[in-house]
Amino acid sequence: MKTEAMRVDVWSDFVCPFCLIGQLRLQRLAAERPLDVHWHAFMLRPPGSPPVDAAKRAMIQSHRPQLQAMVKEEFGIDLADPPIDTSTLHAHLLHKYAERQGKGDAFHEAVLRAYWLEGRAIGDAAVLGELAVASGLEADALEQALQDEASRRAVDSDLGHAQAIGINAVPSFLFAERLRMQGAQPYEVFVKAAAEAERMLSLPG
Repeated sequence: MKTEAMRVDVWSDFVCPFCLIGQLRLQRLAAERPLDVHWHAFMLRPPGSPPVDAAKRAMIQSHRPQLQAMVKEEFGIDLADPPIDTSTLHAHLLHKYAERQGKGDAFHEAVLRAYWLEGRAIGDAAVLGELAVASGLEADALEQALQDEASRRAVDSDLGHAQAIGINAVPSFLFAERLRMQGAQPYEVFVKAAAEAERMLSLPG
């Protein structure tokens, strides 16, 4: 009997390395059992945030070699050194626009990979426009998304939902609308979370 796809809601930000890792582990889990993944916006640096100071920049840089080694060992991919002070608002707005065009997953992955594997400036309009076209969207998709009230409402809804249920760090996962898991946990924890959420679904009431 075919297993029904389990819904997994994920709050993430494109500039979060652990969100990339979480996506890669979800992809591995999806190869073992069907998943219905829904990506939700979260902004580690919302509009109006002050520039990253020298101390924070140095701390981020100091952790990157360890992060790069871990990703290389587990997934066989090389992480770049992307720009640190990057706004993701426009990327999130364009992602919501892409979702309504049936291109949301392709665009989401394209942005993550452009930033973390190619070191590209995903806050730049030209870069986002190129990624949109590569994902199957029209050339003026970014302009459309920035003018689109539905996209802005969708981003605001994601941020509001995260606040309402106490999400203040990413990645955060919600399996089957039952079980929450925070952080890019080891793959075995993903497997156990999905199994536990499935058990919870089977309970009466």
